[in-house]
Amino acid sequence: MSDTITWQAPQWLNDSEFVEKILKNYLQDDKVKIENIDFKPATANGENYASVMTRIKIYFHQGESEENIQNLSFIIKCCYGSDPILENLMKNYNLYKTEMTMYEHVLPEMSTLLQAADKEAANEQLFAKTLNVDYEKATIIFEDLSAKNYVMGNRLHGFDKLHAQFVMRKLAKFHAAAAVLNELRNGELQQFDRGLFNQHTRGLGCMFEYMIEECAKYALREPQLGKYYHDKLMKLHPHVVDYATEAYATNSPNHFYTLCHGDLWMMNIMVKYQMEDGGVDDKEEIANKILEDILFVDFQFSCWASPAIDLHYFFNTSLEPELQMDERGIAELVQLYHSNLSEMLMKLKYKGHIPTLRELRLQLEERKFLAVTGILSDQAIATSDQCDDADVHCLLGDSERARTFRQNCYKNKRQQKIVQHFLPYLDHCGLLDIQN
Repeated sequence: MSDTITWQAPQWLNDSEFVEKILKNYLQDDKVKIENIDFKPATANGENYASVMTRIKIYFHQGESEENIQNLSFIIKCCYGSDPILENLMKNYNLYKTEMTMYEHVLPEMSTLLQAADKEAANEQLFAKTLNVDYEKATIIFEDLSAKNYVMGNRLHGFDKLHAQFVMRKLAKFHAAAAVLNELRNGELQQFDRGLFNQHTRGLGCMFEYMIEECAKYALREPQLGKYYHDKLMKLHPHVVDYATEAYATNSPNHFYTLCHGDLWMMNIMVKYQMEDGGVDDKEEIANKILEDILFVDFQFSCWASPAIDLHYFFNTSLEPELQMDERGIAELVQLYHSNLSEMLMKLKYKGHIPTLRELRLQLEERKFLAVTGILSDQAIATSDQCDDADVHCLLGDSERARTFRQNCYKNKRQQKIVQHFLPYLDHCGLLDIQN
């Protein structure tokens, strides 16, 4: 296995006839003729670790005239075909099959349900429209949301309360539609059982063990924390995967379960602002724009589980530190999510038990160990400001480069501030103790 991964566009992109066939089908026009295809990486290091993302711009003309050249932009998402060991790891998680099935079947059906039940949201999107799903090439081609002025947020800053409220509303609709679709499909969505933590594979588990160990080393260096937390974390880290896997379990008969996004952090949430000029080049300008919409992307880890999975993951990877540390603010977000979930389940005529707010909070409490993995591992990686050379090998390997990456995650002042705040809290909750 090579020590670094460099972006490479899929080889089949050089086959203009293949791409032309897809474009003809998308435009419903047999007279489309491709003139040229430009492609470049769609994400920077630190923004996507589980696949290869390529942005393509297709120049083409329609009809007999070759003068009126048009262009369209799309995103191509495919597996690490050049790295067989990593590809095998991802296969154990069913990542590519999961996401292809989501984009081809599940998400469109969820959208249909929502649009039929909520006339006010008839044109609302949950996800990017799909151009093509190819199981043989393990590839998805979907619309380039940047062409519609959707942008990624700043992962180093995190979402403020307004952005988080938008996420809660749309996540509630997503979860409600999935729960109802599962009823209509006689439990079919429960086949998605390979989320980030699952009973089938522990291939990514070392990432969490490494990061908890790195946090322990940081605690030993930090006077506010010290040996007490170092020793607790070192005792805990061999058990982290087991405890997190228990949080993903669906063996409580009275709990509400649904299809979760499974990887709900801000790089998988596209944001759109109202802009007078139709676009914005400088991300600093975004602060002055009016938030209009959000869309979810990246459904590789989608899984049947408690909605607490998505809520814990989002709260502990993607919020501004001030909001993340605001217990009342988080409680308000949970209440907003619950009210929207209940309303949409009723509109969709859900036949199962709609959880009360108290019941939902108990589900969050029972799965609160995910705050440990979220804060000490996922967030440390998500907010790292040293990602120029980051890739999957940095997360899973034990090379010098990987160790340096993990060390840099805990040199981050923001992460240090969060850990100093939350480690005592997690300890007080008993989440750092070994469970019998």
